[in-house]
Amino acid sequence: MKKQTLHNLLMVSLWAFALTSCSKEEIITPVEPASTIEESPTINSRSALPQNVVGNIHWNISENHVHDFSFRRSTAVTPSECGDTPFDAVTSYYNDALINGFLENWDYNFDAIDVILGDYFTINQIAAQIENINTDTFGANGEYTNFMKQQVRSLEKFWDMPNLISVRGQHTATLQDLSFIRYVYENYSSATPQEIDYLISIAQHYNDSSDQIPENPFYAVDGFATSTGVIVIGDGLVSMLAETGLDPQVVWSGILAHEWSHQIQFQNRAHWTYPVPPFIGIPESTRMTELEADFFTGYYLTHKRGGTYNWKRVEAMLSSFYNIGDCGFQNPSHHGTPDQRLEAARQGYLQASAVQKKGHLPDAQTIHNAFIMTLPSIVGE
Repeated sequence: MKKQTLHNLLMVSLWAFALTSCSKEEIITPVEPASTIEESPTINSRSALPQNVVGNIHWNISENHVHDFSFRRSTAVTPSECGDTPFDAVTSYYNDALINGFLENWDYNFDAIDVILGDYFTINQIAAQIENINTDTFGANGEYTNFMKQQVRSLEKFWDMPNLISVRGQHTATLQDLSFIRYVYENYSSATPQEIDYLISIAQHYNDSSDQIPENPFYAVDGFATSTGVIVIGDGLVSMLAETGLDPQVVWSGILAHEWSHQIQFQNRAHWTYPVPPFIGIPESTRMTELEADFFTGYYLTHKRGGTYNWKRVEAMLSSFYNIGDCGFQNPSHHGTPDQRLEAARQGYLQASAVQKKGHLPDAQTIHNAFIMTLPSIVGE
């Protein structure tokens, strides 16, 4: 009975944490081990930790960009038609597999919950923001590294942004490195050396005994952009989306183009006009910036000077955004429903088709203006 109760608790905890869309994005500050940390918002794929799991690692978060937006939740997005997508089935499967893999090797040590179902996610997010920690490859075996380098060069040329963005990969294999896990505990927690030895012993036990830890793709599901010019894409996010039937290369390029669009927003937010201020952590604001990133993505991937995808592949890309929409209308991380995300990307495609006929070069300001004009129709207002 005790085991079943924990299973139910973890199901609630991890399901809230699971991607419902390249899912829960929030505004945080990238973590660095230095004492002084630059304040900068981060577009993030999910909460830093699963609900109800505290963990041992302490984030140093700017007071200007806190996680708790409860005082703003009185302003919510009006609910619209929304339902399950094929991606939900994939995330549910791996969510169950991760929890069962933990329970099968659990010795009723409750500290292990914080380590394996809390710290591990945080550690891998920190790893993705530290250069030279397995971040220069893409794909579990590096199989998409050359492809991604080509995509980065294409985006740099298309948006005239050479050498401005650092694109990094996130991998579950990073969590097999106990020395790096130790480094994170030493620099991001208040644990004593003796306590760190204890936490490392927990990590080693589950790494050795479970076939899901750290191999489960949930440990590498990040997809985020920081205003310091960093983009992170996790292998797990791509592989789970590919399991819905999408071409993995389309998924890689679609996510990269989406996160690159956030970088364009960061660079222009001081002078772009929006109906709601961007990046302030309320549902309307997050949905607006996410749908604009979808719009820009649809534009880039279908432009003859950009991704140059034909309609069949564009349709697959649009479906990927459909699959990662969410129905959290009151959640500050609300990205838009699947239908809204699909429509935003489609409108970007239509915009690219229209300007190409006139021979126009890409212009971020013009595309932003086009998005603002179509936003009411995209959200059905």
